[in-house]
Amino acid sequence: MGNLLIALPHLKAMLSAHPASLLVTSERYASLVSLSLPGETRLLFYPETSLATSQPLLRRIVSYLGFVRAMRQFRADVVIDVEGEQKSATLARLCGAPRRVGPPRRHAAWFYNDIREPQWSGHRWNGYGSLSLPAARAPAHYLPLTSNDVGEQQLQVVSRELPAGPRVLIHAGATKTYKMWHPEQFASLCQRLRRCGCVPVLIGAGHKDRAQIQRVQSFLSDPVPDLCDQLGLAGLVALCHSSQGYVGNDSGPMHLAAACGLPTVALFGPTDDRLWAPLSGKAISLRRQPCREDCERNSCALDSYPCLQSITVDLVLEQLARLGVLPEPITLPIHRALH
Repeated sequence: MGNLLIALPHLKAMLSAHPASLLVTSERYASLVSLSLPGETRLLFYPETSLATSQPLLRRIVSYLGFVRAMRQFRADVVIDVEGEQKSATLARLCGAPRRVGPPRRHAAWFYNDIREPQWSGHRWNGYGSLSLPAARAPAHYLPLTSNDVGEQQLQVVSRELPAGPRVLIHAGATKTYKMWHPEQFASLCQRLRRCGCVPVLIGAGHKDRAQIQRVQSFLSDPVPDLCDQLGLAGLVALCHSSQGYVGNDSGPMHLAAACGLPTVALFGPTDDRLWAPLSGKAISLRRQPCREDCERNSCALDSYPCLQSITVDLVLEQLARLGVLPEPITLPIHRALH
């Protein structure tokens, strides 16, 4: 989701420049695309649901062949793969376009005949732009994300159970374990936000987020509201527009919150915040210290990922205060004040 939100300005620029064009992306992000590109009909969605391994093999084969047929019937002259992952590279090869543009990757010559070196020296936005024909204009930005009726209806249903007060959304999960701030820290943040008069709300989707939320709640004597798996993307956008702040790990929901203009504190560990920082003047990226040269994402040279885990709750609250999220001044714990 984060990759798509970063790439969408460039995708819109290409759709605007080429009237006879088609945007191909995953069906899981159909609502997100409709919110970012209202009224756009030049879309084809990859059918991930019917291609899931839980589906019968015959159905998967028929769905995949039907999707490939739809791509080929478009008869594209040029295909541009801005992502360069295995799935998108394979689809670029199968679409039938005589010119196939993509980034270097393993066996790139089999997938593309116009291989371009992306500009990965800066933000990912620049990398996507260097592959786009044409790219969106600088500076780096998201497309505006506005709420729709579907999202507002979803929000109305879940809002009935939420306490009154300024909401701060918290996403404690991530796709990778090394991206996750410790659940005890998130629990402490929830407690401190309550003392400041805020309503912390846990969000997420899927089993990884559910498991992490359970860990956070286990450190709390009084559980906080949990909206995991209760909102679609449209509902999450509506929730962001009706909330006052956001705190979360490096993840897709972090980019979604920032794209909605929500004051955002993004927690970074071994992933490069220079590459993945939220593209918003209302967002702050936190990283406690740089990684050592011998560090790897899946293997911290210091074992405990101090780049991420040493970020304190006090520091997060200070950034929320800087962003104007907290309704009253922060009071540091007495034991901290004595040192």
